[in-house]
Amino acid sequence: MSRRHQAKLPKLNRSSNQRATLFRVQLNQIIEHGTLTTTVVKAKVIKRLFDRLAAKAVDATLSDRRRIAATLSSPKSANKLVDLIVPAMGGRKSGFTTIQKVSTRKGDSVDLATLSFVIPMPVRPEVVKEPKVKKEKAVSNLKKTK
Repeated sequence: MSRRHQAKLPKLNRSSNQRATLFRVQLNQIIEHGTLTTTVVKAKVIKRLFDRLAAKAVDATLSDRRRIAATLSSPKSANKLVDLIVPAMGGRKSGFTTIQKVSTRKGDSVDLATLSFVIPMPVRPEVVKEPKVKKEKAVSNLKKTK
């Protein structure tokens, strides 16, 4: 049997369950919000995982959609990835995200990076909320007399 060398993801000082949860939460965040600010090491891992998911979403078959939903533990995020994000990328096969180094965190001097889509996040018209109009109170012209 052969083994693929250096195929592991960084351990990030976490147990395997904690790592899986962290990656799942951050993948859902980038799908929902379009950007994610985290450490550089985590951003590199999330970029790799997201690009694999997006490559699966290109075909948009039912089985691919179910695999993506199982990975993300969220059918809502899976549908958004398959229906909105990947079609907006215009036929890309890889390279869906980009990493930009932002700053250094003061507490522990770790470099922070922003992970975002190469093409800006698509917005659905029904998701955009209309601004609320303030209701004007009826002002009475009568003054109370003593």
